[in-house]
Amino acid sequence: MMNKKFNVSTPSGFPEFCPKREKVRQQWIKVISETYASHGFQPIYTPLVERDENLVGKGGNPKEIYALRRLQATDEDKSHSGNALRFDHTVPLALYVARHLNDISFPFRRQAIGPVFRGERAQKGRYRQFDQCDIDVIGSENLSFFHDAEMVAIITKIFTKLNIGEFVIRINNRKILTGFFADLGISADKIKPVLDIVDDLEKLPPAKIMENFAEQGLTNDQTNKILEFTNVTGEPTEILNYLKGINGGEDFTTGVQELETVLTGIKALKVPAQNFIVDLKIARGLDYYTGTVYETKLVGHESLGSICSGGRYNDLAKIFTKKNLPGVGISIGLTRLLGQLFDAGIIQADTASPSHILVVPQDEKLVPNAIELSQQIRDILGLSVETYLDKKKFVKKLDYADKLGIPFVAIIGEREIENNSFVLKNMTTGEQNTHSIENIESIMGELIVF
Repeated sequence: MMNKKFNVSTPSGFPEFCPKREKVRQQWIKVISETYASHGFQPIYTPLVERDENLVGKGGNPKEIYALRRLQATDEDKSHSGNALRFDHTVPLALYVARHLNDISFPFRRQAIGPVFRGERAQKGRYRQFDQCDIDVIGSENLSFFHDAEMVAIITKIFTKLNIGEFVIRINNRKILTGFFADLGISADKIKPVLDIVDDLEKLPPAKIMENFAEQGLTNDQTNKILEFTNVTGEPTEILNYLKGINGGEDFTTGVQELETVLTGIKALKVPAQNFIVDLKIARGLDYYTGTVYETKLVGHESLGSICSGGRYNDLAKIFTKKNLPGVGISIGLTRLLGQLFDAGIIQADTASPSHILVVPQDEKLVPNAIELSQQIRDILGLSVETYLDKKKFVKKLDYADKLGIPFVAIIGEREIENNSFVLKNMTTGEQNTHSIENIESIMGELIVF
């Protein structure tokens, strides 16, 4: 074993963040979680592991689900048999609701932020372990479409706070599309495949789109009407009026009414007009969406794909409870998004340390005094403070602060001990001033604003 060489590289598809990037990740999680909480979404804690039959039964792909098993398990060892790692937060939510159905007050507003696992082919921007930041509102038997409007306000608030640039939330209703297809005479068994083709309109070349429509047996007239319909643009109210002018069937009309309710809610929530549009191309390929659907694009960086998606569904936990539990939710794929934003240079990870101040003793024997000063600054000002405890040349101590991006250094030497003071050095400007420890609160309050 002494001569064995170990492969210490990260396993393919499993991310690792350096301190600078991890600091950004944690800051994002804080913003997202606090925004969710400001709209009444309660956090719950669910297992990383669920029974594999439940994961598969709710739509999981067995080829992408990681089973849980001991490394030295024998065929007779059944202690972990039938357990697997979660691939999203939706199935754990469904199981949580099923387990606590009689204890939950509906509508149930929950947030879940944490890792999920998928055995996908690892590639740039695609991970096998990644954080998802989800919220869902679950109703019992019915759920107002004003909840769908609130999702748009929450997405807007989050990305505005994160300051990543211009973004647009694209909104549609699946019933509008499926109803329109049915009214064109497209058979029920072809509607889902046609919906998938519409979902690919921005991903595939026009010739391939036409070929796919033809393979589903659509006539040229049907294809042209779908393309004309999905390319309609305008202000949300203009598109709504256009839809109201179409003499559609029951599904289509219901979808238009639901969309109108959502737009009314968005107006009441005062979502800025530049942050949302109605886009009749948005279909979302997942089978379980039944009404409102959302995709969010970063303007000028559309190639990144949707940075936040979601929609309305009707049967969250029906296979587990036999009850009708409609819901609406959104999800931010945090790990994938951050990786893309870092790589594109859209966001920067500037500092690694959370410390506002590094307290540096000029001599090793003054370390206890430096520790005491650090604690005073923490207790009185509530700032993050690190103390340099190791024996190094003074310039090396300043280099340490500079490399970690710590903005201020408090220096304490023999003269400062005699005068009950310290020197505060601004690492950005190089300016330094002597301050009395007795007046630490007022003086530091003037100098440091965080």
